[in-house]
Amino acid sequence: MRRKKKDYTDASPNWLDTYADMVTLLLTFFVLLFSMSTLNSQKWQKLVLALSANSVKSATSSQAQIVISPSSKASSMAPKAAAKDEGIGKSKKAVTKVTDFDELYAYLKQYIDKNNLQSQVEIYKGEGYTFLSFQNSIFFDGNSAVLRDEGKSILDFLNNAMSGIPNQIGEIRFYGHTAQVSNMDTSEKVEFDRTLSTNRANNVLLYIQSKGVISGDKMESTGWGQFHPKVKEDGTEATLSKNRRVEIYISKTGKTEDILNKVYADIAASSKSSQSTSSK
Repeated sequence: MRRKKKDYTDASPNWLDTYADMVTLLLTFFVLLFSMSTLNSQKWQKLVLALSANSVKSATSSQAQIVISPSSKASSMAPKAAAKDEGIGKSKKAVTKVTDFDELYAYLKQYIDKNNLQSQVEIYKGEGYTFLSFQNSIFFDGNSAVLRDEGKSILDFLNNAMSGIPNQIGEIRFYGHTAQVSNMDTSEKVEFDRTLSTNRANNVLLYIQSKGVISGDKMESTGWGQFHPKVKEDGTEATLSKNRRVEIYISKTGKTEDILNKVYADIAASSKSSQSTSSK
């Protein structure tokens, strides 16, 4: 009897075709991601070996898993990024309104940095006081004591900063300084420098006082002329411009030297003593 011929069909199940297509797409996606990353020889070798192994195993319906360990460079960058984020979280909060005298320095410093005024305005925080030094070019034109609009806007900001703490401010002192002018004789130079520096300091004081934020009895101005230079003058414009300045001292401790009241008290005591002696 003739033996019946057997039909041989594909032994692989139908789902393998779909699975193979899916694996191919996944590998293509991984290759695309890898091409956009930083090339690393170790990662490349691992990828080649994994692809080779996967192509062989896919024919027998086996799953292959690609594992690429992070390079030393990538792992070293991760902690740095985390540390940077932590630093942002730990940064000091910006002062939006001054409610305490000790916040005044930070509030003014923010304004100076934000407006790139570091080369024209210097600020210093001492024990119980804030000290500001302004180049004259911010407030005044050459040989003038008339406040410029730019200077008024800065003083407006200063007034606004102090508006929340008027009772915490003990005194404000304004100091005017000029530079030595070589083309004048001695008498003219002294008179001009003294008058100009005094008028400049006084006009800054008057503008602050006109806003009604700080009581006038807490403020005083002094014109020093050329006699308190910031740097030793050598005749160059660089040193002259540094010495032409207006300084503002803001203290919370009250008047450090109330000389005038002491003199008045001494005069009153002397007058009382004289009257007592004459009555005898």
